[in-house]
Amino acid sequence: MKKLLLLSLLLLSIVANTLAQSKETGAIKIKITDAQGAPLPFASVLIRKVADSSLVKGEMSDANGHCAFEKIATGHYFVQVSQMGYTTSNTANFKIDAQHTDIDLKTMILSIAPKSLQAVNVTAQKPFIERSEGKTILNVESSVAAAGNTALDLLRRAPGVSIDKDENIVLKGKQGVTVMLDGKLTYLTNEALTDLLKNMPAETISQIEIITSPSAKYDAAGTSGIINIKTKKGQLTGINGSVNLAGGGGRYLFYNVGGNINWRTKKFNLFANVNYGDRQGYNTRGLDRKTGGDVPLQFRQDVFQTNDFMNRYYKAGIDYNLTEKQSIGVMVNGYNNAFWRQAPSATQIGRQGTNVIDSILYTGIGINNRFNSFSANLNYKWKIDTSGSEFTIDADYARFDAKINNVLGDSVLINSTKEVTNKTGILTRPSNLTTIKSIKADLVRKVGAKSKIEAGFKASFASTENFMRYDSLQKGAYIPVPSQYDQFIYDEDILAGYLIYKHSFKKTDIVVGLRLEQTNAEGNSISMKNKWKRSYLDYFPNASIDHKINDKNKLMLSYNKRINRPNYGQLNEFIYFLDKYTYFRGNSALTPEYTHNVELGYTFKDKYIATLGYSRTNDLFDEWLLVDEKTKVTTSTSRNLGTQETYSLNLTLPFDPVKWWNSSNNVGGYYNYYNINDPIKPFTRSAVAYSFNSTNTFTLPKDYKLELSGWYESPNVYSIWRAKAMWSANIGVQKTVLQKKGTIKVNLNDIFASNRFRATAEYNDVYLRVNNRWQNRTLNVSFTYRFGNNKIETKERQGGNSDESKRAGG
Repeated sequence: MKKLLLLSLLLLSIVANTLAQSKETGAIKIKITDAQGAPLPFASVLIRKVADSSLVKGEMSDANGHCAFEKIATGHYFVQVSQMGYTTSNTANFKIDAQHTDIDLKTMILSIAPKSLQAVNVTAQKPFIERSEGKTILNVESSVAAAGNTALDLLRRAPGVSIDKDENIVLKGKQGVTVMLDGKLTYLTNEALTDLLKNMPAETISQIEIITSPSAKYDAAGTSGIINIKTKKGQLTGINGSVNLAGGGGRYLFYNVGGNINWRTKKFNLFANVNYGDRQGYNTRGLDRKTGGDVPLQFRQDVFQTNDFMNRYYKAGIDYNLTEKQSIGVMVNGYNNAFWRQAPSATQIGRQGTNVIDSILYTGIGINNRFNSFSANLNYKWKIDTSGSEFTIDADYARFDAKINNVLGDSVLINSTKEVTNKTGILTRPSNLTTIKSIKADLVRKVGAKSKIEAGFKASFASTENFMRYDSLQKGAYIPVPSQYDQFIYDEDILAGYLIYKHSFKKTDIVVGLRLEQTNAEGNSISMKNKWKRSYLDYFPNASIDHKINDKNKLMLSYNKRINRPNYGQLNEFIYFLDKYTYFRGNSALTPEYTHNVELGYTFKDKYIATLGYSRTNDLFDEWLLVDEKTKVTTSTSRNLGTQETYSLNLTLPFDPVKWWNSSNNVGGYYNYYNINDPIKPFTRSAVAYSFNSTNTFTLPKDYKLELSGWYESPNVYSIWRAKAMWSANIGVQKTVLQKKGTIKVNLNDIFASNRFRATAEYNDVYLRVNNRWQNRTLNVSFTYRFGNNKIETKERQGGNSDESKRAGG
């Protein structure tokens, strides 16, 4: 692995020193109006080379018809402007050189197109995976095989992303991923987040952004980066929208219905999105466990779990232009979800080294979970000038409420006598209420022609209360057991501020930033009589350098520091019973983990990308297993284990072999090394691993599209776990109908039913092997109908960026 890293660094160094130097750059501005002088927003403005009309850069005009470009290399160009319903027009040719660096093309007037041309609708197929502005982007709307899937299904296909045994997200071999929805944190525990992603249909998602090196503008939470899921929001003028219906299944069926509507004028934009679905499925778990002590035992448990998830999701808002430069927006969103889970299991118990089964533990678990959320955002944006200076304020409120009824019953069958003994029953009723209030302000200010300063602050106040009621089955009735009740209250305030300086040289862009976060936390486990406070100030520096060698070659280098705080559930020390021999317990002594990330990247032709990365996490916290040799109980908890180091090499390789075949490919190599400070006997875990992801889209005659995709992950280590290889293959077909207003998609996921998680934890007196499989092989069918003005294709509006990335728990 070290030789591979050294060879890659040597190749990048050779390229950097042998390729040509970059040229001078200039700026271009233009205004687009109609024949009456009214500005035309969302017009397509393209810079093309005079020599061959090749595209250099494209933008959209803003609400006032203005459009500007910066850092355009020396050359001979013309600008092409188009808008649906108007004739396409070109400017006169012009040059950018040392004497002409600021080009003002004044006003371009577009004429109304003849009626025969107004109905022409030309669209371009975006690749499923692309790289832009330091982000890896999944264009979900462009994917045929995405239909009928969920957000969690899509993340399994994302470059560098994997899902562990508990369906938590792992990015480039590391946990601690911050997940955001439309730029805002989800404020959920790992389990609640997984349930939410399982319920989020692909039809509601436009893009998924993966940010491995966030700037100081983002909250420092999340050691391995940020995943931002962007839901659909209409960006077309007039009234438009879509409705969708999807269904399918494997062993169990599911369906989803939803729609969105958008009404955009020059003064305001009103939008709404609703979705309703019911998704049934299953997963199986095989657990092999061994215990020591005077009587060494071995356990073989088989679980068949059925799930029924019901989701109701909504989002609505309005953006209003107060003046040409000032706007205000209000958005509300939330969900009212429920799931039911049945998980019967049988555990064979016998002495180690024999094939004799002494007893069988039968366990039944039934869960009825109701959880809902409501959040509101108030946003103000002021475009200070036309150079990009702006000021934004965001005020947010979020409330999350969960109520669970969990019934656990078990009995033991003595194999020799066939006698059933130890019948027990437990009814637990945990509830959780979390509220988060925050306010943030961000300022972007141009300083001269080549410098920019960004600054801001944020104050967030989170409060959560967990209450657990415990009832025991006695003589056929559940009787309250107050001594086992639990109440855990946790409050956390984070005050943050940041400063970023950006400067552009002839060939190089530099960014340096610093973020400070003051955390004040207080926990109170009333039943455990454990109350504690913590207060700490952290510094999070970041820096990046982008060097343009020439028009085809670029180098990038970045560094940032991140933090991952324990979620509230991990801090609650109360015991949760999974069965007679398996418990879960929190740990109030957990402290945050800190990660340093360094990335070196090389880009060729703005599409082929190679990235070398190194990260080190100190005070790593993760799952830890404890075995009581007398009771044979295994307790799962979390503790600060030690350190993790990760070396990575990632290649993004898009290809277009022919016009009708688009291929997006990603190859990753990783070396993970864990140094675990076990108080009994310290040990290490390490592995060299690799992954591959490929999505191939074929544009066929008669409005058909075919998509073939697949991914593979080699064996790897995740803290105390050694995991085996995982892979999956998918196929889908799409057909546009009803004059291209309707789209039918049919796809088959996990064709060979190969997607499963198998891993082993073995250290000291602990041995546990798991084999998890989910309902991944499914046949999905979806239909989408678009109505209203769908003839104008625009990019997403660049409004105030609410970079809510704070961690919170449930």
